[in-house]
Amino acid sequence: MVSIRSATHAGTWYSAHAKDLSQQLLQYLESSSRECVSKARIIISPHAGYRYCGPTMAHAYASLDLKKKPKRIFILGPSHHVYFKNEVLVSHFQEVETPLGNLNVDTEVCETLVGGSGDGRKLFRYMDKDTDEDEHSLEMQFPILAQALLWRQIPLSEVKVVPLMVSHNSVNVDTSVGSTLAKYMKDEENLFIISSDFCHWGRRFSYTGYVGSTEELENVIAEETEVEMLTTRSKLSHHQVPIWKSIEIMDKYAMHVLSRNAKSPENLYSEWKQYLEISGNTICGEKPISVIACALASVGYKDFEWPAYSQSSNVNSINESSVSYAAGYGCL
Repeated sequence: MVSIRSATHAGTWYSAHAKDLSQQLLQYLESSSRECVSKARIIISPHAGYRYCGPTMAHAYASLDLKKKPKRIFILGPSHHVYFKNEVLVSHFQEVETPLGNLNVDTEVCETLVGGSGDGRKLFRYMDKDTDEDEHSLEMQFPILAQALLWRQIPLSEVKVVPLMVSHNSVNVDTSVGSTLAKYMKDEENLFIISSDFCHWGRRFSYTGYVGSTEELENVIAEETEVEMLTTRSKLSHHQVPIWKSIEIMDKYAMHVLSRNAKSPENLYSEWKQYLEISGNTICGEKPISVIACALASVGYKDFEWPAYSQSSNVNSINESSVSYAAGYGCL
């Protein structure tokens, strides 16, 4: 009997009705007005409900190079419910359910990853059913991936996925996992999707970082200090830009770190980690991105572009909150 990961967020985070969901996602993809980008084999995509981030997600998926049918697609997401460290969790299902049709899991690759590297290291292990089905960062990629494949006239049965969950790793483990994934990244038949929202701003997220300009942020990073944290006593009239603009500045600097290191991929991981430590930016997919940064250091990449960015709301007060969404693609 085939084991199938249930679409546990269907009906809440997105429509459980195939026709409605397909119409919604097709509208997002077609409205992006984007063609496949040659060699764009890595994308970064948000994972909120589609009505919030779907239009932004579509820019990433429309850019994905699907001119040539891929063999498999690795999907890396963070863990929102379970804490673990120094290992990557691998789906143990054979299929993942979506209202648009099921996606086949590449069980052979999953088994190879869990089997170890051959030198005794066990960097990957299977996740249990509840952990897998509770996590939305992976699931929110499945339906829009299915729709993107169908949109590009690729049958779902001809592509396999490898869902991976990443949490807290040491530098050595990030490097080792990145090295393992780099072997697959070198194969042009493999694509990679990193599931990540960007800044979660507001007191309910325990993050109220503020910078007045890109130059201010650059100085803070150069001096290895910290960004200002707003409080209820902060006088916003004394600050250069609205809070929402400050959030955008910090998010776009994070994107810039990935873009500018195309010529020096060996520096990507350290600069990414430095940015996160100093800014404190609450990018929930920072850990999957860290692993991919290690892989890119080995493989190299031509560029990283960001065709879309949005925020759930424009924050102007310490009492408000927002989540940022970014769509990016990397060309190998």
